[in-house]
Amino acid sequence: MKYCGLDLGKKSSHFCIVDDKRRVVCESTVRNRAKELRAKFGKIEKMRIVIEASNKSFWMADQLRAMGHEPVVVDPGRTKAIGSARIKHDKLDARILAELCQANLLAEIDQPEQDTRVARMTFVVRDSLVRSRTSLINAVRSLADSEGVEIPTCSTIRFLDAVGVVVEELPLGMDVLLDPICIAIKELNEQIAQCDRQIRDAAKDDELIGLLQTCPGVGPIVAAGFAYVIRDPKRFKSGRAVGAYLGLVPSLYASGKTNRRGRITKCGNRQVRWLLTIAANSMMRTKEDSNLKSWALSLKARVGSKKAKVALARKLSMVLWAMWRDGKPYEARLAQAI
Repeated sequence: MKYCGLDLGKKSSHFCIVDDKRRVVCESTVRNRAKELRAKFGKIEKMRIVIEASNKSFWMADQLRAMGHEPVVVDPGRTKAIGSARIKHDKLDARILAELCQANLLAEIDQPEQDTRVARMTFVVRDSLVRSRTSLINAVRSLADSEGVEIPTCSTIRFLDAVGVVVEELPLGMDVLLDPICIAIKELNEQIAQCDRQIRDAAKDDELIGLLQTCPGVGPIVAAGFAYVIRDPKRFKSGRAVGAYLGLVPSLYASGKTNRRGRITKCGNRQVRWLLTIAANSMMRTKEDSNLKSWALSLKARVGSKKAKVALARKLSMVLWAMWRDGKPYEARLAQAI
């Protein structure tokens, strides 16, 4: 069997094929298009092909699998032979990937099906819209503040109403200049609401989503996002592994006598990590009492609001995983045990 390392680029990719003794058989490039991939790999006997995880890696793996090959998507953060190399270029990266593939020294990651990837795109779209709205709101606040006008603190949905309250305080003609941004914010509000309706409609009759919503602070959007990303609770040995998978655990440097913890790793799915953090923030501010909220507030008194919010988000991921694993609704004792 031959082994291939594929170093993905934006438009084209370098690949290197080696045999059982890691001798180079072929080195070349191929455009990242289905037609060109078939022309290069369609008539070659079955190979084990390794691809570093990136924006296009799962699509590339699907194309190669359809040709009869065995694609493997690996974690780029754990390919140290490439990341720490003093001499680094695409051709050499492809060769190193091929050699590591033959030696079976790569950390393979789970490959979601295309329908799962498409379903998750709703959350990516929603995340992009929300971030765009936040950027525009900050722009309006900054412009108003530059002229000594302070827009009252409020929710994002009521921001345009808050602008209307202070519009008379703005310098002559400034309200006209801000109109395009305000119109864009209004349209973004409508698009975000539409995304929310789509997610809620899709989750309406889903038993799993209903089960996860029994956890305090978790609504259909958070539950659906978590379910789409985790996909199968059996993929993880523990709730701690789920928190690490979503990048909610602190980074650690331990060598010799040095043992230093840093900020959270932020690896894994950004949208679900953000949703869990928003859910944690909402839970800490709500008037509804729960043992999770009490735990977070006691932690807040010791380490501060930001760390407590992230810790609660991590706790939520662990609780949701345990509920899914056991097929049981939320119980107070569950959160205390984790």
